[in-house]
Amino acid sequence: MPKISVGAGVLNQIPLDWEGNFQRILKAIQSAQDSDISILCLPELCLTGYGCEDQFYGELAQQKSIEYLQRLIPETKNIIVFVGLPLLFEGDLYNVSACVANQKIIGFIPKQFLADDGVHYEPRWFKAWPKGKRGQISINEFNLPMGDFRFDFAGIKIGIEICQDAWEGNLRPAHDLAKRGVSLICNPTASHFAFGKSEIRQRLSVEGSEIIDGTYLFANLLGNESGRIIFDGDAYIVHQGKILQQTNRFSFQDFQIISSEVDLKKINNGDSADLIQIEPFQIALKPQNLVDVAEWEESKHKKEEEFARVISLGLWDYLRKSFSNGFVISLSGGADSSAISTLCYLSVYLAEKELGFMGLKEKLAYIPWIQSVQNTQELIKKLMTTLYQGTVNSSESTQRSASELANYIGTTHYELKIDSIVNEYTALIENAIGRSLDWSTDDVTLQNVQARVRSPSAWMLANINNALLLATSNRSEGSVGYSTMDGDTSGSISPIAGIDKHFLRKWLSWIQHSGLNNELKIEGLHRVNSLEPSAELRPLETKQVDEEDLMPYPILNVIERLAFYDRKTPADCLGLIKKQFGNHFSEEKLTEFVHRFFKLWARNQWKRERYAPGFHVDDYSLDPKSWLRFPILSAGLAKDLPPSSCY
Repeated sequence: MPKISVGAGVLNQIPLDWEGNFQRILKAIQSAQDSDISILCLPELCLTGYGCEDQFYGELAQQKSIEYLQRLIPETKNIIVFVGLPLLFEGDLYNVSACVANQKIIGFIPKQFLADDGVHYEPRWFKAWPKGKRGQISINEFNLPMGDFRFDFAGIKIGIEICQDAWEGNLRPAHDLAKRGVSLICNPTASHFAFGKSEIRQRLSVEGSEIIDGTYLFANLLGNESGRIIFDGDAYIVHQGKILQQTNRFSFQDFQIISSEVDLKKINNGDSADLIQIEPFQIALKPQNLVDVAEWEESKHKKEEEFARVISLGLWDYLRKSFSNGFVISLSGGADSSAISTLCYLSVYLAEKELGFMGLKEKLAYIPWIQSVQNTQELIKKLMTTLYQGTVNSSESTQRSASELANYIGTTHYELKIDSIVNEYTALIENAIGRSLDWSTDDVTLQNVQARVRSPSAWMLANINNALLLATSNRSEGSVGYSTMDGDTSGSISPIAGIDKHFLRKWLSWIQHSGLNNELKIEGLHRVNSLEPSAELRPLETKQVDEEDLMPYPILNVIERLAFYDRKTPADCLGLIKKQFGNHFSEEKLTEFVHRFFKLWARNQWKRERYAPGFHVDDYSLDPKSWLRFPILSAGLAKDLPPSSCY
């Protein structure tokens, strides 16, 4: 057979957006046809969206999946397309890839291994398909193959692995498909972003091509699809261990297509019981457009680059998919709110860089005032609102930090004094209980009232603007409850809830001094990067510092990871902390830190249950709704530690 053009496509989809998802799939197919691609792999569950949750149970999801799959049929002239959807078979729901070829549905290949760890709950909705099982399913009076099949196109044998299938080591279907003469595997996937995960996907794609000594097509979803999870949008074409093409990750486009010409072997193994024939059609070839891999992918600061891009894309998609008119950030001048403000700015900057100003406006066409803005600076001014709310306990340093950053990135910025509100609330309670509140006896009360009275003003601006209020808590604070409910936790989405404070501070310094792709430096961060993190809720003369209230953030982060990612016992955590930090802190101090962490962890689970949804960006998170469940009431874990003289 002559060379054939194969392609992989990424899609930015929305759960339950039947028509929108269909139109994006259709545009991707048309783009592939224009490039004379003969075989196109599209992502897992792209017809419905991956994150439909319990709506997968409903009849409507099934009806719409079949309806829109059938609408695709006439759009597949002279092309083979693999498209993902849920499919009910013999009373059970399966995650399948449908093969639609030259205006016919050819068959369905179900997923054999379901993702059930971390943020994944696939077995809640789907059933794993047994290896070797084959049957038929009736779709509108047509009996179609469903099961562990291969496809034969003009002598080329094609097999399917779906996402988790490829992560199963020696059990992955590629090994069996290689024995059955397959020279091309398509992997439609929905693999969420986490730091370093793209390297694993690349390795699995390379290994898959080597297993079959042929070509491997990998196609992922793209963007913030359903709120918490963000997809990289990476796709790879790998031939005999060599990556021929790959997408640029974190694109702001609706879809991307990559293609390559490959020479596929025809292998006859004599067994055709599992073979589905695809009628040949005319194959044409066009010159291939090579995609240059982004320079930042090879950067020594790749983690910082990934963080900037994944959160920016997540914020951009959340904004437009929720039909919001902008962002509101309670900008305290500290690290967390400054990072979020910077990331909102970057989301607009990166969108404009890729889409152009007119393309950016087209994406936000639902905003009533969008056509009135003439440039990106005007857009940011209307899109972003920042608010500094000071008290007598706020320093001039944080006020200047907030105002200079807001001025640098060009937000609409307000400054309010809220002492009168704080004093009024304090006086009301003092009158009610018949005594004065004092820092010596009412420390937490007097701190929290300041944080809480900032929330209504921020919510008012969000409501006035039909905008998203962004919560400003990070993962380190979340683990020990160092946040005020209905204060800094207020918001519709919490962009940095999945990242630790230690990394966040490093990232702020990097984006100021090195900059995105060594180009975009946010020099307006110079003041926040000179400050020691402080809640600034106690009187200024006390010189409140977060790490003195808690412990050094690097130690807090190590305990957190040991306990809830490595699942070490509290006693093991203490031993490992002593080994790692024993040269810098006394044994008594380290024991105090570990006791404090576990005591605060157990006490504050109720807060984590109430936090705004956060973006999942690391290999673990503390979100009880998607990653880490812990009892709201418990005996705690500090009890399992050796006694500490401090408790």
